[in-house]
Amino acid sequence: MNIQPFFPDGSPDSLEAELRNAIKGNEFVLFYQPQFNLVTSTFEGIEALIRWQHPEKGLILPDEFIDVAEKSDLIIDIGEWVLKTACLKFKIWQDQGLSPMRIAVNVSGKQFKQEKFVDYVINVLNEINLSPNCLELELSEKMIINENDHMIIQMIRQLNKLGILIALDDFGAGNSSYDYLQRIPVDRIKIDKSYIRDIHHNHLNEETVKSLIQLAAKLNLQLVAEGVETLVQLQMLLTHQCKEIQGYYFSEPLPAEQLEKFLIANRV
Repeated sequence: MNIQPFFPDGSPDSLEAELRNAIKGNEFVLFYQPQFNLVTSTFEGIEALIRWQHPEKGLILPDEFIDVAEKSDLIIDIGEWVLKTACLKFKIWQDQGLSPMRIAVNVSGKQFKQEKFVDYVINVLNEINLSPNCLELELSEKMIINENDHMIIQMIRQLNKLGILIALDDFGAGNSSYDYLQRIPVDRIKIDKSYIRDIHHNHLNEETVKSLIQLAAKLNLQLVAEGVETLVQLQMLLTHQCKEIQGYYFSEPLPAEQLEKFLIANRV
């Protein structure tokens, strides 16, 4: 797979212009990474992850362009495309009997704060005829704790009432407190992969992961450990009662066609 960095010397303005052309040229694609339940031995979710299929540079990861998109209004158009495309593909898999329980989609801070964001989500689900409880919106922990509590809670509760799941992404990076988590009505937290990466040789990271798992259990929240790549990491997470994982140990993010084959081959 030819994944290359974007123009190292390119300015934000030139990259923004490239992104505008990418939207017009339909150059974005979605990859999908399954989330595995260690207790039930089933794939319970799929996270949709955007990639940019640049005509000259090849496949570009979001780290290379999301910040520029976020600082402009382009993230709105990109985010809406991701949500609709992911839900549509998930509905197809669901009708084929292939899909796990939910499709997870990342939502940027600027996208989430749009006045008509909730209405857009409702319209997408209605148009595709997808049940709201199949959709999980992933919100960055840092984005949530830096925003007005009342506004965030009100929007999340609107989505909760519809049956849409809310996940707190990159958990641990934003230093959310126990009291804060009690106020924010989320369904799932995702442990930041930086803690998982060093869990087997960093005692502090191991204790942090252990505490986060215990915190999720105390608050009756579901939990996913991201970035699980090795058997050692998996075994340590099992030791600390982690029930759900996501990472290269089971599967890298895959194009839709490859994911279909992967799910069929790994039905357990």
